[in-house]
Amino acid sequence: MLVGMTPTTLSGQKEYLQEQPSITSMMKAWIKYNQANETVRGWRIQIITTDDRRKMDQTRSKFAGLYPDIPSNWEHESPYYKVQIGAYDNKLEVQAFLQELKEDFPLAIPVMDDIKKTELIK
Repeated sequence: MLVGMTPTTLSGQKEYLQEQPSITSMMKAWIKYNQANETVRGWRIQIITTDDRRKMDQTRSKFAGLYPDIPSNWEHESPYYKVQIGAYDNKLEVQAFLQELKEDFPLAIPVMDDIKKTELIK
């Protein structure tokens, strides 16, 4: 028997499960939360971390030239500049692209990030 379910027998042959009200309420709250939450925990590839702003700009320009369809984002966490690309919900997808990137960006690494659902690469 499943937790939170109560078996009910009708007409002697078919068995139905009736969900307890607390389970129904919890599931509705979970669905509502996920519909309202615009981000998911996912993966990006960080292609450079440097304290040199010019080097960060050069790397970002090089990436844009090689992969014009993939957006890149940069952020400054003093003293470092970080350039991240892509938005994946699956680490396997990241690993496949990472191998290709390593040829031109040998320091590229996968990193976890909060990603807007609309950004995810499908």
